[in-house]
Amino acid sequence: MKKIISLALLLCVFSFNTGFVFALDSLNDPKHPCYNEIFLNVDKYEKFNRKVFGFNLKLNRIFAKKIHILWASLFPDFVINSLNNAYSNIEYPKRLVSSLLQRDVQAAKNETKRFVINTTLGLAGLVDAADKIFHLEMYNEDMEQALAKCKMCCGNYLVLPFISSTTSRDIVGRILDFALNPTTYVASPIAAAVKMGLLINRTAYIQPMIKMVESNFVDPYDIARKFFGVEKYIKLSNYDRTSVLANLDNDYDEQDLVDNKKEDLEVKGKISGSENLILNDGVNNDLSADIFLTGYNPQNPVLDSMRTALFDLREINKSPWSEISIWNRSFNKKIKTAKIEVSKDREKYAFRYILQKNKMSPLAIIFPSVGEGINNNHSTILAKLFYDEGYSVIILGSHFQWEFLRSVDKTHNPGLIKDDVKYINLVVNNSINYLSKKYDRVFLKRTALGTSLGAYAVMFLANEQYQIGANNIDKFIAICPPYDLVYAIRQIDKIIDSWKNYPNDLRQKVAITTAKVMKAYNEKEKFNKDSNSLPFSNYEAKLISAFIFHQKLSDLLYTIETRDNPNIDKKELYSAIYTYNFEDYIKKYFLVNHSFDELSRITSFNSISNYLINSDNYRIYHSLDDYLTNKKQLKELKTLCDNKLTLFNNGAHLGFLYREEFVDELRKEIKLK
Repeated sequence: MKKIISLALLLCVFSFNTGFVFALDSLNDPKHPCYNEIFLNVDKYEKFNRKVFGFNLKLNRIFAKKIHILWASLFPDFVINSLNNAYSNIEYPKRLVSSLLQRDVQAAKNETKRFVINTTLGLAGLVDAADKIFHLEMYNEDMEQALAKCKMCCGNYLVLPFISSTTSRDIVGRILDFALNPTTYVASPIAAAVKMGLLINRTAYIQPMIKMVESNFVDPYDIARKFFGVEKYIKLSNYDRTSVLANLDNDYDEQDLVDNKKEDLEVKGKISGSENLILNDGVNNDLSADIFLTGYNPQNPVLDSMRTALFDLREINKSPWSEISIWNRSFNKKIKTAKIEVSKDREKYAFRYILQKNKMSPLAIIFPSVGEGINNNHSTILAKLFYDEGYSVIILGSHFQWEFLRSVDKTHNPGLIKDDVKYINLVVNNSINYLSKKYDRVFLKRTALGTSLGAYAVMFLANEQYQIGANNIDKFIAICPPYDLVYAIRQIDKIIDSWKNYPNDLRQKVAITTAKVMKAYNEKEKFNKDSNSLPFSNYEAKLISAFIFHQKLSDLLYTIETRDNPNIDKKELYSAIYTYNFEDYIKKYFLVNHSFDELSRITSFNSISNYLINSDNYRIYHSLDDYLTNKKQLKELKTLCDNKLTLFNNGAHLGFLYREEFVDELRKEIKLK
């Protein structure tokens, strides 16, 4: 579960209201696969499972979390990791027996070699010398895998007190694992204390993951079940082994190469280096880049966009202590959280902030991509860039996100920007007022920055201020805003639809893709600013992006539907949610009073053309191959903005954030005179 939930840290870019009633005639036309049903049996005991899941979360908050924080504050990270290595080494018998029962001689030999090396050279297993010196990967076998090999049925999905996600086969496997653990037979008060310490040490890692799941997903139970099902399939299929995963890649190479070639034919002028770049639609539509990303080596727009995961600053989380330790003083831990009221009788809205010691410091307000909350990594990195320049910073969540929706009036559903701006303004002003009163601050200079849909919101916020003659914010910075919202969501829907390309082996392909994401996350130190590619095929990139996009939409629809009816049958709700894409959402909530053409007109940048032409207090960054904005739209944007628009030759949608060329440009833009 640790590795699977970690992948959610990488996956993270669009969402979109009225009493939500699903059309029954669409239930046989799924727009997105139900991964729970693909990887697990039907949730026969869902009501019971949800109650126990909620109990476990409460128990964690009241009891386990406090113990884990104490433990993580007693020992630095390297001690915790060393103890985990030692405990894994002790568990050698279960991996050996499991491998032998599966008749996997290679795995048995590998684990025996690792045990001997780590017990001797690795100082009783405290150091994983087998991996560091001899590059022997641990095959994380357990007795459930042996039972599966012996054709034992998985059984129904269960959530039990203290144990959380499991199945009947998994329970039997855990009992056998316990019997094969040598520490089980050491009985003394000291040994019991040591075992308890090792158990606490081993489970401490779950706290950051629980926080991530609870803060990013509206229904933690659903997402935990998804990850459990995928994780089990990966383990049972040995996709967590590097050698197995490498061989499986070849099975899909031919089809993926065909897909890539088709897309490459549609993307013109994708080059790197200092050559001139021209994109031409054929009718006086030439457009050239302002900044060239040397050696970018584009793959395809969707995959290039995923390079945004490389946007990182190591000092953000740099600390010798665990994330939950009270001694962790990394930049991320210094950012505080506060809550404000947006609408009466609704939940208070949480935002994050970090203040300079100087009470007259300028203020930066950061708006993230679609569906992202206040804890997303990109906002933290951007906050660090501003903070280093002398700004105090406020981090907000997306207005297309479930937490935002729970804080605003029940009659509001996001999607129509002229209505959304009202609540965005409320959140901004109330956040500033809160900090001004609590800390006796005067923010004379204010800058707003957004990415993707957050950038779109920033520009319409700027237009609102321009129309009423206000000057609450001095500068606006937008990174890859969609020019036409209707066009952008149709592009996203094409990606969501891509899962149908492999209808016969979708489960296997999804598992392989997930395993590759896990591997990439665990080896993220290998990827840096010089990375010229990501280890995914075109189809895998679409699967990952489709999951992210639809999960954002799913969380929003779940919030709308349960807002007035918290006891709704969750099975029926999700059955309906999987028949919706973003265009269906628009049809449901906005075509009553508007046509698609009218929606396109009032939500596009053409509707704020007066502001774009007559103002100079903004800067827009975009790339020529952004798949959410076509070349004609970029040409129109350039005409409206002139030199206030900076174009990169590559990077697709946010895929240039990690490059020094962009970071240097942003630092110049926010540098205080």
